[in-house]
Amino acid sequence: MNYRFEISLPDSSEFRCEIAIAGEQTFQQLHDKIVEVLEYDASQMASFYMVDKMGNRGKEIALMDMSEDEEESDTLVMDSTTIAEVISPSCIELEYVYDFFNNKYFKVEYAGEYIADSADILPVCVYCDGNIPEQSGFGPGEDWGFEKSDEEYDDSFMEEFNDYSDERDFGDDEGDDYGDDEDGYGRGGGRYDDRYESIDDYLDKL
Repeated sequence: MNYRFEISLPDSSEFRCEIAIAGEQTFQQLHDKIVEVLEYDASQMASFYMVDKMGNRGKEIALMDMSEDEEESDTLVMDSTTIAEVISPSCIELEYVYDFFNNKYFKVEYAGEYIADSADILPVCVYCDGNIPEQSGFGPGEDWGFEKSDEEYDDSFMEEFNDYSDERDFGDDEGDDYGDDEDGYGRGGGRYDDRYESIDDYLDKL
């Protein structure tokens, strides 16, 4: 049996797409067709979720099983799960999550049997209409807000430097333990005390 799936946004009628696929084909093939038709990045993670009659997400059909113990995992894997294994009168609706960070997903609803033409190579896109949503929350060239400009870094550095400089007085105020020095850093600049006439006199006093 061949299946027709209508793909749409959960809260909008601006986009609709229909894909036909054979029952013995896998969810990996359905995923690949969706990515191809919508021109999405195939390297991004995605998952199908079964949805019960109350609209609640159930078992996941993932690109790969990320659990540590695969034998006890409840997750199905796309490339080993066929359409006919999942779609039944008790499960005619799925959700296809294509952006986990922003929880963006499509509704994937069983729309009946597909009568294939002799020229059809399944899966096939029957039609696609409307504005295709961006795959991720950030479009090409958009600022993620993680980096500052060079000007912002320069301003913050100068503010911090000025605050630090104000706390230390390298001048020649009275009572300054560093004294009046030639190099301006309070280290004496290699000079001796002006009260002594010569370096020998200074050494004798020591």
